[in-house]
Amino acid sequence: MNNNWFRRLLLSYLPIFFIVTTILFFIFFQVFNEQNRREALKANEFLASQVTQYLDNSLRSIDFKVLREILTNSNLKNYFSVSGSEDVYAGIQAVKVIDELKIEYPLIDSVYLVRYSDNTVFSNGKAVPINEFPDAAFIADSRTKDEQKWVGARSFKAFPSQSAEQVITIVRNVGNGRGLVVTNVELNTLQKSIMQMYDPEFTFVNIYNRSGGSLWHGGTPDAEMLASKPASASGEVFSEFTSSYSGWKVQTGLNNGKIIKFTLQFYNIWFIFAVAVVLIGVVWVVYVTRRNYKPIQQIVTLIQTVSSQKPSALNYGKENEFRFIHTTLERMIDQTKQYQEEHEENLILQKKVFFQELLEGTRDYTCHKLSAEMSKFKLPELEHRWAVMVVEMDRYDVFVDEYHQQDQALLKFVLSSILQESARQEGTEVWAEWVSSQRLYAILWLPEAEQSEETERRLLSGYLDQVGQYLNFTVTIGVGRVAVDIRGLRASLKEAVHALEYKAVLGTNQIIPCGDVPSSTNDVYEFLKTISLLVQAMRLSDDVWEQHFERLFKQIRQSVLSRQEIMNTVQLLFQHYNREFAELPREYQESWAAIFTPLLPRLEGWETLDDLRELCLEGFRELAKQMETLQCSRKHRSHILEIRKYIEEHYNNPDLSLNYLSDLFDINPKYLSKLFKDEIGEKFVDLLISHRIEKAKQLMQQTDKAIQEISEEVGYTNYNSFNRAFKNVVGMAPSDYRKAM
Repeated sequence: MNNNWFRRLLLSYLPIFFIVTTILFFIFFQVFNEQNRREALKANEFLASQVTQYLDNSLRSIDFKVLREILTNSNLKNYFSVSGSEDVYAGIQAVKVIDELKIEYPLIDSVYLVRYSDNTVFSNGKAVPINEFPDAAFIADSRTKDEQKWVGARSFKAFPSQSAEQVITIVRNVGNGRGLVVTNVELNTLQKSIMQMYDPEFTFVNIYNRSGGSLWHGGTPDAEMLASKPASASGEVFSEFTSSYSGWKVQTGLNNGKIIKFTLQFYNIWFIFAVAVVLIGVVWVVYVTRRNYKPIQQIVTLIQTVSSQKPSALNYGKENEFRFIHTTLERMIDQTKQYQEEHEENLILQKKVFFQELLEGTRDYTCHKLSAEMSKFKLPELEHRWAVMVVEMDRYDVFVDEYHQQDQALLKFVLSSILQESARQEGTEVWAEWVSSQRLYAILWLPEAEQSEETERRLLSGYLDQVGQYLNFTVTIGVGRVAVDIRGLRASLKEAVHALEYKAVLGTNQIIPCGDVPSSTNDVYEFLKTISLLVQAMRLSDDVWEQHFERLFKQIRQSVLSRQEIMNTVQLLFQHYNREFAELPREYQESWAAIFTPLLPRLEGWETLDDLRELCLEGFRELAKQMETLQCSRKHRSHILEIRKYIEEHYNNPDLSLNYLSDLFDINPKYLSKLFKDEIGEKFVDLLISHRIEKAKQLMQQTDKAIQEISEEVGYTNYNSFNRAFKNVVGMAPSDYRKAM
């Protein structure tokens, strides 16, 4: 397929995966960096506080110790009390004090004593003049200041030949200007002591004096300028403390080179790990997508395999999998619905066929097969007692005319449903099928023998009541005897159908059990006698024929004949008519055919004897009327011929008219006029005028008589009347006609 759903699923998952992964990476590194920064800040703050505390404690202790020695040490006081360098003992004692300080405080690099009384400096066990001492400039500068605190960093060397070292110095006055005690702490030793508190590869510590110079860079202006950029040179400053004792500033931070190197190493490791995780995630997404897509692929493959066997398979190339599955499912649902509908229709038809075969006996059923068929259609077993009933709709032709075909089907369904509901109310079952358009056949399951008749009576009575109450038509029910086996069931059907044959005599809207049908007394001799009298009276146009007609139907009612027997009697009546009318003139036969031909189809739709009587009586009355007309016509046909001959002989009688002839021949004028029209084909006046004009034309052709004379000779006393009549018949005046001749 062009739009493969697997690719669509994969392209749906991967962007989300990458976006989420990128966001997680970003968040992780941000959190990681921030956390490291916070930890670094805390560590550097602690380190700065520890370095500051260490410096303050160390330098304060040295300062305090020196000050205490100055104030309390007698040997030191004795050294500054003498006024010459000859006092070797005082020098030895001073060396002892210096050594004790250096031993007690390893940070002290050197201590020298300046005695103003003789301008000497006692250092390293010997006294030298101040101006010869390498640190003379510092001594001179310190002498002018009232109070000295720790200063530095500065370069110091005890001997001219010695290399200079970076130290910090505390200067204390002795007595009232008698001298100075100068204590130097080597920065290298101090730095080593401080470096034990941190790892120089990752962390840096910078210490600045009060003038802003860096202790580690000698405190010179160039060094101070370098030290003013510690963050850019070494790294970012994370913490800064200023000593309340020395006024020095301590700064701590991370070395850019080392930390970046470490971070890059850690980042590379983490990045490789993250890329590996992303690749694993991509592989996992592809694997999960393929695994989730596999059932869809199997379904599509299965559908394509099945559909490829059909000529009407869809064009799958233009559809994705779900569209294809959706289309296929819709088609399958439609086919399933159609199959279910067809199956239900087939099941209904099969059930009806089984019903007919069971009742009509067209197929034999064993007990096992009968049980299987009954179970198939969810019907109760035929185990005990049952009866067959036939429900026939009364006036079915009226029902068909009044209701549409769909309404007819609905009402028939209602009839069947009412019967089933009535059976359930009585605690039994009924199986009903419309075998014909007018009749509903049903099998009724009956309870025990002593209750069966009462149950059947209540059920059928209630059924008739409900039909009459809710529907606009009625039904008549024929009921067969109770059966206990298949053969009895089929016999019960025949009895129910036979009982309905007596609906014509017993009437509609009732229950006709086969046991209640009276025995018929079909006296054929009496029927033939009445039929013969009826036909003879009809032939003679005797009004007594109606009495014989009523007597015939009274005999049929009293004999309680079935429908078929009644039809046989009517056919016997028609056969007598055919035989009698075959001997009569043609016009009588035509009249009988005109009545009998349309009557035959109508005789198929009657239901009761009264319906049949009305149909036959209507036809026979029409036949009697025509018979009377024919006989009257034949009776006066001789009079018409005599009257016509009289007109031909006495046409010139001016008084000849319809009333004149009626008086002469004793016939009613209106009837005489009708006879003229029926027998001759034209009116009396037209016949008379036509005859007179023809005689006038002959006289004008054969004689030279005047037209006035001819007018009087043919019966016109008024010439104008003759002229008008002649012109109407011939189309020209008499004079013009003579000229033309």
